[in-house]
Amino acid sequence: MSESRQRLYRTEGIVIRRSDTGEADRILTLYTPARGKIHVVIKGVRRPGSRLAGHVELLNHCSFVLARGRNLDVVTQAQTITAFAALRQDLERIGWGCYAAELLGHMAPEQAENLSAYQLLLETLERLDQGQNAEVVVRAYELHLLNDMGFRPQLGCCVSCNAELEARPHPFSILSGGLLCPRCQEQDRQARPLSLEAIKALRYIQRNGLADAERLTLPAGCRGELEEVLYQYIRSILEREVNAAGFLDTLRRGRVRAPAAP
Repeated sequence: MSESRQRLYRTEGIVIRRSDTGEADRILTLYTPARGKIHVVIKGVRRPGSRLAGHVELLNHCSFVLARGRNLDVVTQAQTITAFAALRQDLERIGWGCYAAELLGHMAPEQAENLSAYQLLLETLERLDQGQNAEVVVRAYELHLLNDMGFRPQLGCCVSCNAELEARPHPFSILSGGLLCPRCQEQDRQARPLSLEAIKALRYIQRNGLADAERLTLPAGCRGELEEVLYQYIRSILEREVNAAGFLDTLRRGRVRAPAAP
């Protein structure tokens, strides 16, 4: 096998971030099945008439041929597998997709295989593209991504003493990563109270896949509880805000026209 062929390899990947570099190049962050999160460079893609430009849009699911480089591997070929065209026609769904991609980009370590996380992001984008209940789909994505990244919240028993929890409201400790029983709730006075309805919804979503979660019909108050507690837990893990979450909040208040890339 020639040296040039040894330098080339193929991979599928989802474009989760893009940034410009040089006069016409672009750095892509891809999430791949076998290598997890990787950064690659695509040469000349910002020049008019680039044959690769349309294949490397944010959130595209693509097949790539990459050449190993000294610092960054180089994209030599790219072919779109799924562009999620319907998702791109809906501003809010683009925002949810960008949020999912940004969240994975922040949580995933560099070049660490996690096939489950890859499949989770791909399924989430597919369901958003199909017009399914975006808010519930993304809540399920958050919970399952936390599990895939080693931050599974404890919802079945007290996170402090492992006592069985009664069927009643309980506080969720962001600091400890789970529900607290009445005897332990004084350990974290900042713990957020959760209704029994919200606790049941979280447990159901955590036990089941995205398809089952999407069937849930939740009242506005319960949806608000889930959004707040999961985002605050994620924010505490990342120790930073998620840009796309701010965009979605602003979008829902009706103050923006176009989304920003993660």
